[in-house]
Amino acid sequence: MDTSILVALVAGVPSVAAALFAYRSSAQATRAKAETDAEVNRIAATKVDAEAFERSQALYEKVLAAAEKEVGRLQSQVDRLHDQLDRVNDQLAREQDVSNTLRNHVRTLQAQVTTMEQTLTALRIQISPQRGASAENQQRAEGRYADR
Repeated sequence: MDTSILVALVAGVPSVAAALFAYRSSAQATRAKAETDAEVNRIAATKVDAEAFERSQALYEKVLAAAEKEVGRLQSQVDRLHDQLDRVNDQLAREQDVSNTLRNHVRTLQAQVTTMEQTLTALRIQISPQRGASAENQQRAEGRYADR
């Protein structure tokens, strides 16, 4: 073997070692960059998730506030309807009382009319013998008005 080859080989070893060291360093740097990129992506995703959560939470609170407002409005409407129903029930009870009173008054008046008709029949009977009516006509007149 020739010295020049040996010198070239010996001189080439540090370059190969340097290239190998550069390759390892480059691979480690690439791995570290990939890990850093992955961490950045994870942090960004977490940040996006956190922002989406905050937007969702804000929307939920807005919808919840609107629903609570609507429930309050509906509750006040139900309360007004209950009050109105109470007033209508009171008015109905008063009108039923008036109706019963008027119905009783009508019965009393009907009884008075019947009594007056009987009195009128009795007076006609009393007057009719003076005109020459028979006892049979008197009984028919009494029977006709007594049936009412």
